[in-house]
Amino acid sequence: MAAGARTSVPDWPAQVAVDPDGTSYTLVGIGDPAEAIVDSWVGEVFMKTSPTHNSPVWTIQVDSAEEAFEALDEQLARARVGWRLMLAGPEADVLSLRARAIAAGAVDEEIRCRVTSRDRLLVHCAHCTAQTPATTSPGSRLTCSGCGQPLHVYAHVSRHRGSYLGFHADVEAFR
Repeated sequence: MAAGARTSVPDWPAQVAVDPDGTSYTLVGIGDPAEAIVDSWVGEVFMKTSPTHNSPVWTIQVDSAEEAFEALDEQLARARVGWRLMLAGPEADVLSLRARAIAAGAVDEEIRCRVTSRDRLLVHCAHCTAQTPATTSPGSRLTCSGCGQPLHVYAHVSRHRGSYLGFHADVEAFR
């Protein structure tokens, strides 16, 4: 897609700073490359927050988003005004955890994300609603894991589902 084109695909920043106005932090790292990012965020929290204010910091390092769901749910249940969520890892995992936080009532301003790779996507089938994980990119085709239809992976990301949109690849043939 051309630069400046209208799309819902996130333009992930290369660097993500800690919000110094946060009162507590949940930092989640997914995969090995995210470990150093989370470690740097912990250091930032202690450097940027007031020495008289001891901001609670909770961290978890996992291999996949699914491993963090239960722990994130517990953190979301305890979240109060000033809580911040910071996610680092592959795009599919970051989108999945971000969608879970949004569904629980978190708002965009409370969440910061750093994506370490974009080679894996979660694709939502518009026909059967199955979610198909795939090593692919927008504009490509794949087979839906639910209905078996060939899907075109569209350059649209749902912040509520945490996935890209897939629709029947040969939809024009049905006109």
